[in-house]
Amino acid sequence: CGLYVLSEWVEEYPRLTRRLIGYMVWGVDVILLLMAIEGLSTWRLLVSACANHIYALNLDSFPLVNLGGIRFLGSCSLAVGNHFLWFFYFIQNLTFAFGQVCSFMFFCIWLVPLALFVSLVPAETSLPSARDSDRKNRQNMFKSLFSKLKQTDGEQQSLHVD
Repeated sequence: CGLYVLSEWVEEYPRLTRRLIGYMVWGVDVILLLMAIEGLSTWRLLVSACANHIYALNLDSFPLVNLGGIRFLGSCSLAVGNHFLWFFYFIQNLTFAFGQVCSFMFFCIWLVPLALFVSLVPAETSLPSARDSDRKNRQNMFKSLFSKLKQTDGEQQSLHVD
């Protein structure tokens, strides 16, 4: 429910959202600096800060994002890599409470990519193709991906039949 309300808000105020996400990047940098003072892994904190600034590169064309572009795909791979980097760190260092780990992961690792991902929802309806008269041919990203995979499976099956 909260994500739905947030996506509606993003749709209403895209400029304010862009500015807010930019402030979030710098806010997370401050938190990461405080975590460095607390003694967390410095190189991991630097990787997370760099990843957040790479995510912020997507703000240049905000809210429109090229889903096949190198910036978006790189940001997605960085988000997954950054998550696992910290996941394995906390698995090796079991001195942290579960609540501490969840708070750190949400605010320092997931906040900026999640905000960018939620902001992609209204971009689908603001694209020029959304105003075309032929709306039946439009598909969202997941439907088109699965239809391509289904076609690939069908082509492979027909090769095996011959």
